Amino acid sequence: MKMKTFKGSYFEIGKQQGKIYRDNGLNIDWVKINKKLLAGQIKVYQKHYPQLLEEINGIAQGGGYDEEKMLQIYLANEILYFTNRFNIPINCSIFGVKNKNGVFVGRNLDWTPIAEKIMQVYRREGSDCFNFLAVTDMHIGSPDDVKNKFMFYNTIDVINEKGLFIGITFAYGDSWQFGLSWRDMSKLIGETCTTVEDATQLFERIPLAVPKNFFIADKKGNMVVVEHAVKKYGVIYPQDNVLIHTNHYVDPELAKIDKVLKETPHHNTFIRYYEALQKINLIKEKFKLSDVIKVLGNPQSYLLQNHKSRTIWTLALDMLGSKYWLYTDVIGKKNKKVLEI
Repeated sequence: MKMKTFKGSYFEIGKQQGKIYRDNGLNIDWVKINKKLLAGQIKVYQKHYPQLLEEINGIAQGGGYDEEKMLQIYLANEILYFTNRFNIPINCSIFGVKNKNGVFVGRNLDWTPIAEKIMQVYRREGSDCFNFLAVTDMHIGSPDDVKNKFMFYNTIDVINEKGLFIGITFAYGDSWQFGLSWRDMSKLIGETCTTVEDATQLFERIPLAVPKNFFIADKKGNMVVVEHAVKKYGVIYPQDNVLIHTNHYVDPELAKIDKVLKETPHHNTFIRYYEALQKINLIKEKFKLSDVIKVLGNPQSYLLQNHKSRTIWTLALDMLGSKYWLYTDVIGKKNKKVLEI
């Protein structure tokens, strides 16, 4: 897996990506613009993340695309996806463990199986923000996106040069608002934050467009989950040095509006949560980095998905030691790659 590196200002990085999209054959002539939705989103981005607008302008110029349609894709389409929902269960499991050996984070990204063929790791070296590595599913939602070359360098998992990690799990909240997309919130955290405290402060002042859960850990060994339901959010802290999150709200107030079992009665989020808790508790005092794949990579476990939703990659992170491992082909050979910032 060859890693791409994007360098420069937001505009310059946008131009680099736009050229790749054009070379790949991306065509967005069919994209329809929702004027009202897009206007509301642009207003939010002008206030909270104007740099992203510069980047989108660069993408449009680099690839020769209609800028308004590119703005629709980046700023507004996530809300349309949310209101239309998805036709497969959306999963993901993340956990953190703290003991005498260090602070370790493990995550399974579970998504449509086609993502396994096109996922990438890329490096971003911005001239006016922190550098970071991102693991991306290329923003695809179905095999049709791959067929139509509708793929973009989004941010699913982020590790920045300060040793801060951000990973997400899907949340089944019940509302949306004008706000940053979760991808852009993760990106902004990676670009500007050094610690968990820095990241949680962003949520105090920046609105989020659709529900999402953010697992955040830093080089000091701090870790939290921000459960975001758009109108409000909760911060979940470790209990007995263990922090686990799947796809249901743990915060008591947010749990009242959780729609996971209403929308997907057969969802396994609770099974995965308590299976992870059980496996970790058995070894948490001796837990080390190599134990992440033992917890998350067992074919007999609910944590390893191989159905309509498939485990695309696994991350194993040593936050204090700045060691980051990425496993691909998790269902098969479990290929391991060392990631370096």
